[in-house]
Amino acid sequence: MPVYATRLGLVEVADSQRWTCSLPIAGFEDLREFVLMHVPAQGPFLWLQSLDLPELAFVLCDAACFGLRYAAGAEYEPEHFLAPPCVLVMLPQQAGESLRVHRQAPVLFDVRDNTLRQQVFEPEHVLGDGAWVGPAACAPVNPAWAERIISVQPRPPEAAGA
Repeated sequence: MPVYATRLGLVEVADSQRWTCSLPIAGFEDLREFVLMHVPAQGPFLWLQSLDLPELAFVLCDAACFGLRYAAGAEYEPEHFLAPPCVLVMLPQQAGESLRVHRQAPVLFDVRDNTLRQQVFEPEHVLGDGAWVGPAACAPVNPAWAERIISVQPRPPEAAGA
């Protein structure tokens, strides 16, 4: 298995754990290969780590943790993806700020062909206001989705600068 440098250290990545953008993420059109990583101590949050640019990773979370659902339509049929729509999480910059998410542009993962895409929904197709409701709101995790997520432990602080 190939080993990649990531923000969370070196990780082995199986072919089945690689995600390719079927449509590029806005602002990151040159980045096509990603991996999903989970640090168990970070609860429901995932890292969408670029394999093209090791220092870049996005924080994601199941949209249901923020009370969000997306209306099915011509470009989105939930049963096709086998994975929850995930929202990009904007971390607070100052004490007292709450988590915010990109509620109209979730990342959709097609488990069948290991592709991802950021899908922009019209406001009327987004249900919920994007406020944190917690992981209890999430549906059970599909095993086909779970096996494509790499569980990692963060690097010790002394290794972070190395």
